[in-house]
Amino acid sequence: MIDVTVSIVNHESRDAVLASLAALFGEEGRAARLQVIVVDNVSQDGSAAAIRAAYPEVEVVERAERAGYGANHNVALARAEGRHVLFLNDDARVRPGCIDALAAYLDAHPGVAVAAPTLVHPDGSSQVSLWPAPSARGDVLAALKLGRGRPAVEDGRQLAPIGWAMGAALLVRRDAARAVGGFDEGYFMYSEEVDLLMRLGSTHWVPEAEVVHAGQGTTGDSEERAVEMARSRRRYQELHYSRGGRLAARAAVSVQFALLALAARVRGRSARPFWLQAVGAWREPGGPGLRERAAAFDAERR
Repeated sequence: MIDVTVSIVNHESRDAVLASLAALFGEEGRAARLQVIVVDNVSQDGSAAAIRAAYPEVEVVERAERAGYGANHNVALARAEGRHVLFLNDDARVRPGCIDALAAYLDAHPGVAVAAPTLVHPDGSSQVSLWPAPSARGDVLAALKLGRGRPAVEDGRQLAPIGWAMGAALLVRRDAARAVGGFDEGYFMYSEEVDLLMRLGSTHWVPEAEVVHAGQGTTGDSEERAVEMARSRRRYQELHYSRGGRLAARAAVSVQFALLALAARVRGRSARPFWLQAVGAWREPGGPGLRERAAAFDAERR
């Protein structure tokens, strides 16, 4: 019987995904029995062949066309045989004991749907990855401070109930995830894990479970990512906030990014990604996002 299905979405990350798999298969003494599925998002770097050669026990699903983060994980969720599913980034490496600790926590707490590990940088320092549940009030306060708001965990102390955790590594009860329909594929990228965790309703932090995450980059230098982030933020607000809450949050976020754009211009940096987010707080800003980039890639291959 499979305990945990590991779902990894790979996108042009041959070396990173091989390192992630090496961490999974290199651990000795793990109690949890694994099924590992890699959904390859039409990578052009030989990832699929390299995975099959190095780890023949891994199920590799090659997509015919590029899809969003949540849509790719839904492919693995539909195939999952484990009681729990570990959604894992291709640039994330589990540390020894991590999967056992997460699975044991869910098994011991039947009312909890999601167990979130501690994310650390490759140098061992902690990443900020755990946050209170989003709210219009929280969005406004965060925007006024020109930041993301206060995390749910700071300096190893839990400051508030965990509302959501970064999607780089999340252990989710398979049946609970399926019952709510998995990831909402209306999000191409960004906010999809927040939406899923809010629908699941209960996320707990398991501090002793650690995952090394090499990512957590910014979106300030990418116009396509800025468009997609704004698009996903609007969708989340539409689905989860009241009309008044949406208006307040969008006004605050728009002002926040307009000020960031002005600051970037003063410093001689590109202001356009910030302007796109300022406009995108209300509507489509007119530029292509990551969804359009994927569609253009698919069209060129036909």
